[in-house]
Amino acid sequence: MGNQGIKGKAMSNYVKKIVSDYCVLDTETTGLSAYYDEVIEIGILKVRSGDVTDRYEQLIRPKYEIDGFITSLTGITNEMVADKPPIEDVKGDVLAFLENDIIVGHNTSFDVRFLAAGFQENINNEYMDTMQFARKLYHDLPHHRLSDLSEYLNLTNNEHRAIADCVTTMELYEAMKTEMAQKGLGIRDLWQVNSSGHSGIDIGAITATTDDIDEDGFFYGRHVAFTGKLERMTRKEAMQIVVNMGGILDNSVNKHTNYLILGNNDYNAVLHGEKSSKHKKAEKLKLEGQDIDIIDEFTFYDIINGN
Repeated sequence: MGNQGIKGKAMSNYVKKIVSDYCVLDTETTGLSAYYDEVIEIGILKVRSGDVTDRYEQLIRPKYEIDGFITSLTGITNEMVADKPPIEDVKGDVLAFLENDIIVGHNTSFDVRFLAAGFQENINNEYMDTMQFARKLYHDLPHHRLSDLSEYLNLTNNEHRAIADCVTTMELYEAMKTEMAQKGLGIRDLWQVNSSGHSGIDIGAITATTDDIDEDGFFYGRHVAFTGKLERMTRKEAMQIVVNMGGILDNSVNKHTNYLILGNNDYNAVLHGEKSSKHKKAEKLKLEGQDIDIIDEFTFYDIINGN
């Protein structure tokens, strides 16, 4: 069940550049797993020299009903998508709109994975992630969600809808470019290699087995909890990998947790009506505004393998 074909070259096309011409991409989905969840909205802005010259916006009809949690988060209902095209029908329009542009987004690898899974075709465009830029430029901020950065920089408020989030992401990228120029900072200044250790990382009972921790890594400095049985490794092995990536382990979902990793049996779309207590708590905290996301086991493997 779900999109278990092509998942996209999520990290191989990742770049860090200062550019004037690009496309901003955002998708709304029924979850964070390109294997089990589906795209329900696509938004793209074409930007030339800092100005929006064209836009693409389309609601998508998924194969399975939209969960009440997703409707609460995005405002997209099953009725809104009932007469909309399935994702395979918009493939040509989306790829033609993107052309060969660099894609800019916030947590862009997820959007790229979802499009690749829905289209059954890899997205070959290079892409950049404004979250990674922001984590480097505004490293003192406790969170780097689009909503946090929008408030901090007084940008257009995002609404968990694709085009609205694209507008905020474009404003964020342009604001960061301006600040970097004013401070005389280049890409190399932000991404200096730092392998000095893991100061400040609360690793609990599991200690890191490497001193070479990538501060640009997905889990660096983030609180991670697990639930459900993993298929490919023990939970302890998975926890060790998270710690080696600079992550902080949580025994339970709490006000600090940023990611809940679900074993595939817990995440499978068939079981959405039988969510674990951790899953339900994570959804509740996200609706209350916490910086927390729920990731399935396959997506976890993609992340730790750099795919």
